[in-house]
Amino acid sequence: MPVSAHSSPPRHQVLSAEHHVITDFDDVRRRAYDYVVVGGGGTAAAFLTGLLARRPHARVLVLEQGPFLLPTHVQNLGLAFQPLMASAAATPWRSDGDLEVVAQVPYLGGRTLVWSGSCPQPTREQLAAWPAPVVDGLDAYWEAARTLLGVRPASRLGLEYAALQDHMSASMMKAARDCDSLLYPESERDLDAPLAQGPVDSGAVDKFSAITLLLRAKAGHPGTVDIVTRCPVERLVHEDGRVVAVATADGVVGVGDAQVVLALGTLESTRLVLRSLPARLHHGAGTNLGANTASFFTCRLPRDTFPGLSEERAELAALYVDGATPEREFHLHVTACATTDRGRDLGRVYRLMPDMFGDGTPQRVSDPDHVVMLVHGLAQLAGDPASPTASSVTLAEDGATVGTYRLAPADLAVWDAMDDAADRLTRHLAGDAALEYWHPEEGSWSTVPPARRMPFAYHEAGTLRMGDTPDDSVTDHFGRLHAAANVHVLGGASFPTRGSWNPFLTMTALSLRLADHLAGAP
Repeated sequence: MPVSAHSSPPRHQVLSAEHHVITDFDDVRRRAYDYVVVGGGGTAAAFLTGLLARRPHARVLVLEQGPFLLPTHVQNLGLAFQPLMASAAATPWRSDGDLEVVAQVPYLGGRTLVWSGSCPQPTREQLAAWPAPVVDGLDAYWEAARTLLGVRPASRLGLEYAALQDHMSASMMKAARDCDSLLYPESERDLDAPLAQGPVDSGAVDKFSAITLLLRAKAGHPGTVDIVTRCPVERLVHEDGRVVAVATADGVVGVGDAQVVLALGTLESTRLVLRSLPARLHHGAGTNLGANTASFFTCRLPRDTFPGLSEERAELAALYVDGATPEREFHLHVTACATTDRGRDLGRVYRLMPDMFGDGTPQRVSDPDHVVMLVHGLAQLAGDPASPTASSVTLAEDGATVGTYRLAPADLAVWDAMDDAADRLTRHLAGDAALEYWHPEEGSWSTVPPARRMPFAYHEAGTLRMGDTPDDSVTDHFGRLHAAANVHVLGGASFPTRGSWNPFLTMTALSLRLADHLAGAP
């Protein structure tokens, strides 16, 4: 069952691994820190790694709402852990409007415990509405972010990404040429999905997860890095333009001269700002909510549609292609598997392929008679800070956080274009072969396409957007709240605009940039 973010198991149930990692809350109340990080997910891990590289003796406190669950990505632990990809989630908020807010993963490591690993770098055109100093500043951090996450193109992830990857790349090039809404890539290699697969020089196939960096930071800096789990932050105590304390479910922690970094999801960070600052000081907070609409489906083709596939090992493919309408952008992410021996290859397929969430997915894609494809499309749901009826995050009278999504005509148009492009692409891949679709409600395959539109909005962002002045934004070019001199926001909440690309590489680059900025500050 999903874990409620508002419940906290008794301390005598703490997992044994926590004894080596977690500091008791009563101990941290007696210590002074240089940095207090709220949240223990991906952006916290990237910030901590960058900060300690510059200031190895910095005193850092990390406050995480959930417990310690796993020491690595769920796919690195084997097939038995696959059900956690759906069940390790919680929704401590209410959804309103046209779509639901996607669940959080309330454990140390956050969503990176289960994520797909997709790490595209947005182009300057995709960041055109961002402040120019931010876009220019990120140029110095893209490569460092890729290195930290172990991002590599799919064709370099192992012997499995070979003939099937090549076949599908060639077909997708032709499909992009024939579909006006798809952006034609310069080469087939540009279609390789960029995936975070852990350290490049390790030879391992482990997927990246932030928990590894957090454990490394704690182990490498004993006595200076403290991590407290099961410690939800309820409010920031704000006085005279600064945050002076952090109020948690267990008590209050004084901040002193520390910098406070909100390394939370968009709704959590926005809730804290709305709850903690007077209304006159959080102008614009909660507006400009952007996200991604999504269409997911599974289909299959006879194995002989793609000649020359290996019979000695599984064949995998992972491809990524951008698309656009005049007002919005989208992308399609297609992964595929072919195997002649499910028993031999199932474990390896589960570890290597992205998008292994979903009931029965690893077994379904390991079909000895077919090439099975997972087709995932994400389209831009744009925020609008000026419209009173646009998507937003608010606090209800009972104190609950409410995420409200309103789909504008342009959002619906790009969703239509994306679905059309996905159909054109799959038909192009099939050629004359029989294309079948998986219908999860019936648990069977059919030649009739299934419903594919997800009721959730993914990758929420924008509600504490960066900008030039307090009149046009909530935070400055480094994500510092205009209303609190020592509070910085990481993650999607600080994005001025939201495209369709997976945001985590951008979040990581922004985290490393902030770490350098704060480490160099007096």
